[in-house]
Amino acid sequence: MKDFFKSVLASALGMFVAIVVGCFALVVMVVALVSSSGNGHDNAAVTIKPKTMLVIGGDLTINDTPAHGTPGLDFLLTGGNGPELDLLRALEAIDLAAKDRNIAGILLSGGLSAGVTQKAEIRRAIVAFKASGKPVIAWVENGSQGEYYLSSVADKVYMHASGEIELKGLASYHMYFGETLKMLGIGVQVTKVGKYKSAVEPYIGGAMSEPAREQAEALMGGIWKRVLGDVAKSRGLSSNALSRTVNSAGIYDAKKAVELKLADKALHRDELVKLVRDAGVAADESGTSFQQVNLHRYASKVTLPHSGPRIAIVYAEGEIVDGWGSADDIGGDRLAHDLRLLRGDKRLKAVVLRVNSPGGSAFASDIVAREVGLLKAQGIPVVVSMGDVAASGGYYISAKANVIFADPSTITGSIGVFGLHFNYDELAKKVQLGTDGVKTARYADLLAEHRAATPEELAIVQTSVDGVYETFLRIVADGRGLKRDGVHEIAQGRVWLGEDARGLRLVDKLGGLRDAIKEAKALAKADDAELIQVPALNSGRENLIQKLLSDGDNESPLFAKAPSDPAKEFLKANAKWLRSIRALNDPKGVYLTCPVVPDRR
Repeated sequence: MKDFFKSVLASALGMFVAIVVGCFALVVMVVALVSSSGNGHDNAAVTIKPKTMLVIGGDLTINDTPAHGTPGLDFLLTGGNGPELDLLRALEAIDLAAKDRNIAGILLSGGLSAGVTQKAEIRRAIVAFKASGKPVIAWVENGSQGEYYLSSVADKVYMHASGEIELKGLASYHMYFGETLKMLGIGVQVTKVGKYKSAVEPYIGGAMSEPAREQAEALMGGIWKRVLGDVAKSRGLSSNALSRTVNSAGIYDAKKAVELKLADKALHRDELVKLVRDAGVAADESGTSFQQVNLHRYASKVTLPHSGPRIAIVYAEGEIVDGWGSADDIGGDRLAHDLRLLRGDKRLKAVVLRVNSPGGSAFASDIVAREVGLLKAQGIPVVVSMGDVAASGGYYISAKANVIFADPSTITGSIGVFGLHFNYDELAKKVQLGTDGVKTARYADLLAEHRAATPEELAIVQTSVDGVYETFLRIVADGRGLKRDGVHEIAQGRVWLGEDARGLRLVDKLGGLRDAIKEAKALAKADDAELIQVPALNSGRENLIQKLLSDGDNESPLFAKAPSDPAKEFLKANAKWLRSIRALNDPKGVYLTCPVVPDRR
């Protein structure tokens, strides 16, 4: 039945995408011929001149997973204007810059696409960088709240005299189209376990339920408290004073931002250039700006340890889908295959599983969880590092680990299950569409698309859902050393923040990716271990296609911005719906999914 709903929602947008892609196909072929001998830059050749400023921002995207896989249609739909960098290399690059005599300081400028937990880790790395005595300067022109959260860690925050800062709080809204589906004649039948399992609510109603509102308020309130606390500490303000500021407007021009101590001074671009050069940074070749290197380019200088016993950092980022999956999601078969191969590596001493996933297919989650358990049973410690979200299926694949780390703002838990059955029974009556046929047994057309399921059929599905839930409880109870009934009490599909999950023993320690790596080294008794990443940087990529479909590294100087393409922005805005529909591929139609996904802006 899941295929019917996927096809209905995907068809209209799919037709539009097909037309657009068809129009571009000939152009791409021509470009391929012209570009086959093109010269993309070589990151390995980066040379840093003395007195260079390291720039962090410039539309950089920080992902947990190193760039890998062959870019295809998804990349065309979702590709950004700036470069991408994995979190570990970003953190290591900042550490390297602190020791690099040619790096004179850090300039935070422009948007950085990353989650709250990732930005928090980058902030901590910048705080450590400050111990080198080198300056950290932030430049804000028209900064989003996410940009300001990172910028506030700087020694000084400077604003463009005509710019603005956004600091307005967090909001989370979902579209509810249950009534619309009913009006269209599309029937929706739900089987689930857990009163907080709210991922199905958009399909069956027009508003948020009270349990969903309760947990959303707790999550958003906890994350916002953390953001306020971090900003207040960096700016030398009290959280109460900063909260009053936020509630006074939400957007502040340069004059007001300085007055409220959100920024230190209002400048123009040429004045910033002079200020940076006065701080010891060399002039650029034109003499009108300063010498700079962006973090993406500089990170090519990072070399992970490559000798000694091995510790693998395995990335599970995206929705969990059945089968092999794509580069943008977690294919259960692919991740299980990677873990199995690591289990056979005689040099492997530990695994760090970095999870950043709202969950997805229950079947795929179980396949991965089995491999995690086999690693542990073989005496190979598994340390989980949770990113922005490791909930539902994301928690399922984490539960058997030896140690689980989470950020205080990680969204985790959501131990619950749901199943969805869509049918076009009423729609068929409206358009006078007939469906007829024969069957050889009572349940041969179980969950058929053309009619609503009977109470007896729903009972069969509910039994399956209940079974998956009981398995989930057992996985968590066994993995965390808890009683089944105790897990059931804190389960119910309820989502928790990392700091609360630690109190419930769903999480062992608070910390980031590098804290988890340090723990893995301790468990493996291998301080000088080789670090391997799975997937590895650029594994499976085709360079030509990558050049054709990506915008590449933004090597233009500070202040230069790539032009916005309205058509591409439309596609990007709608691509998430296509990906969500595609992810509904569990063979049983049963899902471990959490609907709360943090905003990365």
